[in-house]
Amino acid sequence: MAATEDRNEKGQFVIGNYASAKKWKTQEELQEAVDAYFQECDNNEVHVSKDGTRIFEPYTVEGLALVLDCDMDTLLNYQKKEGYEPYFGTIKRAKLKIQKQKLINGYVGLSNSTLTIFDLKNNHGYKDKNETDLTSNGKNINIPITNWIDGKKQGAKDMDDFDPDDNE
Repeated sequence: MAATEDRNEKGQFVIGNYASAKKWKTQEELQEAVDAYFQECDNNEVHVSKDGTRIFEPYTVEGLALVLDCDMDTLLNYQKKEGYEPYFGTIKRAKLKIQKQKLINGYVGLSNSTLTIFDLKNNHGYKDKNETDLTSNGKNINIPITNWIDGKKQGAKDMDDFDPDDNE
């Protein structure tokens, strides 16, 4: 295959070719495909509990990618890669709807909490975060440096004043 302006000799799109053909020609076409995914999930009963509660297919980012016939990297391109700007909002809203369902299902006990936490961290940017304030409410803590030499306590106001060889 001969190389063209937008493809190399193997027929692959040239890196940086932001004008390359997109899977969906318009944001509206992509939105229709996303809406079809949610409708499919809403109509797909996957379980009926003993009390008669009907459980429908949960929304997932992976399920969205499958229905859209693309991989996760392509889905991320449509969410935030240069050259895909018209599609950003569509994918972000879809992921937000997926995230909302996961949170609600978690709150009411319809989903496994461990699996939900894992998914929220990997697909929706959640993180375990521990903050430790080592400055005491934003203020530095001045701790005198003390050293014991030959049974005698030595003190210094800061490291510049500290001399471990000074016994006086």
